[in-house]
Amino acid sequence: MVRMAAVSVGSNTVHALIAEVADGHLEEISRRALLPALGAAVEKTGRIGPEKREEALGYLRQLVQEARQAGCEEILCGATAAVRRAADGGEFLAAAEVKVGLPLRLVSGRREAQLSFLGAASAHSHKGQWLLADLGGGSTELVVAEGRAGLVYVSLELGSAALAARHLGDLPTREERAKVRRDALTALRDGPECEPERLVVTGGTSSTLPRILSPENPPGILSRAALLELADRLDAEPAAALSRRLAVPDARLRSMRAGVEILLLLLDWCGLDILHVSHQGLRHGMLIAHQRSGDDWWREAEPRP
Repeated sequence: MVRMAAVSVGSNTVHALIAEVADGHLEEISRRALLPALGAAVEKTGRIGPEKREEALGYLRQLVQEARQAGCEEILCGATAAVRRAADGGEFLAAAEVKVGLPLRLVSGRREAQLSFLGAASAHSHKGQWLLADLGGGSTELVVAEGRAGLVYVSLELGSAALAARHLGDLPTREERAKVRRDALTALRDGPECEPERLVVTGGTSSTLPRILSPENPPGILSRAALLELADRLDAEPAAALSRRLAVPDARLRSMRAGVEILLLLLDWCGLDILHVSHQGLRHGMLIAHQRSGDDWWREAEPRP
């Protein structure tokens, strides 16, 4: 077994996974997430900017140091939608390598879909046709699969943080939520044709929502009715007050408000009434891909089961 870490810089979070890895199998040790919320800045200005860059790189350095202290022999660092979209994304990547002494790889949308599928399929494969949705702050990756074989990989410019920053006030109105649904529906038109028997969703929004319903025993399956209840709870009071009461960061709550709408639309799009929540995704896939491809883990590859 080799102790490794995967650290991703996303639109909401800088997130680290530490695991023991052998022959494509992972034994999770710990997870940590910090929220610089890069996606909101990129949505408003088109750039990460110096202030957000320093905040995010400080978090990246902190998590890399923690991984080193935990005895990780390999540390993989990848950046996704917010950095892909930012006009100063190249500056961010260069500054990251100086800050942490490791390359921060820019993961393409299609490769992000492949990696998320590798991670989720390790725990959630279904023998019939199924759909994986990796709902992120700046993009959503969709993978049509059968069993552990990915068939079609698509990355959509459909992110919960981006939509929240674009449309939602601190106490969302019906009109604001309608604008979120309109933009999400437009993006979903570029989704792959499929008739899945199961919808599996990964990403920070989907993994946090069950804790809002039941902090002590978060469900692994969310129904349409549960998502509608969550929307009402998330809209009930200002984000700062809700954040204190639920012990969920303000930036995550704002993103979740738009994320609920996307998940409801995904259920409609699939013709299903429930979705399965996966806590395995991008970072698990990064580690599995490294076992297969070494330092080329971040490069697009022909899918394999």
